This record gives sequence, C-alpha cells and structure tokens, in this order.
Amino acid sequence: MHPLPARVPVCLVTGASGPVRHDFIRALAAARPADERWALLDNDAGNSAHDLANARLAVAASIGCACCTGQVALQAGIVRLIRQSRPQRLIIAADGAAEPAALERALRQAPLARGIVVTHRLCVAASQLPDALPQSAQELLQRQMAAADHVVCGNAAAAAALSTACGAQHAISVAEAIRLVLASPALSA
Repeated sequence: MHPLPARVPVCLVTGASGPVRHDFIRALAAARPADERWALLDNDAGNSAHDLANARLAVAASIGCACCTGQVALQAGIVRLIRQSRPQRLIIAADGAAEPAALERALRQAPLARGIVVTHRLCVAASQLPDALPQSAQELLQRQMAAADHVVCGNAAAAAALSTACGAQHAISVAEAIRLVLASPALSA
C-alpha cells in the first residue's frame, strides 16, 4: 500500500443539497487553474458534479452519512481518490444531512489526517433559511453555518440578505468564495 502524498488542501462543502450548492460546486470546479489537478469526492448521493469528471478533475462518490454510518466509506473514498489521482486540491461535497462536528472528527482521524488538511469550510445556503424545512433541518443548517468559515450565497445581495436574516456575518458570494479558495496555495505538482 502506497503512502499518501504530502497533505492535500481540502475545501469542505456543506449545506442543504440543491441547485444553489450544485451550481457553486460546478462554478468552483470551472475556476480550477488549467495547470492544477483537482479531485471531487461527492458524498451527496451523486448530486454534486459527476458530469465534471475529466483528466484534471477526478470525481468519486462515497455513499452513506459522512458523519456516522458512512464514515469509513468516506475515509476510504478520500484515500483511494488521493492515491489514484494525486490531486493538488480536494473538494469534498458532504451530504446535506452531515453533522459538522462529527464530519470534522472523521476527517481528523489517522491516517487520513496525515494526508489532508481542511483549508476551507464552506456552507452553501440560500439568502434565507427556508421556512418550509422541518425544525430539525433548520437547526442542522444553522449548525453547519456556524461551523463554516464562510456561508456561501449566490451573489453579494443574497449574502447581505442572509447576514440580515439570521446573523451570518461570514456570508459571502459565490465569486468571493471562489477567489478565497483559489488564493490559498494548492499542493505543489
């Protein structure tokens, strides 16, 4: 068994599944510099970006709840994807039901923690919390937003609306989130 390469920077994407999140992941993948190899681990039931797979963006799926029953599958999927594709950056699209604290614990377990470093925790949200969601889902989204470095909204106006609606002071637009991820160094080739 080959060891993992140097620590790969990880962009962890949480938030309710749906078109806003899917569009963000597509936009982030499209912004990948031409000279970098990225990988996407889709733990969102295959909804995130399988259509994006190409020679410079390896895509794999991990089934099961990333924070409990599917933790081992998530970890094995990450290791397999890193070993096979040798990415310079890894995007993990976690299931919308993932508990942020348990997900972080899963990503910090050895030997996985020796191969990755979570550099960005992004929670994708609409401009306001949907009232139609059950209370438990709204509370989970609140926990995901609180655990995130930034809450990503479709545009600057949506980010401002979310900040006003629920106090998400760290809400940013998709464009700002992409700039933030690209500004951090990728693993050297």
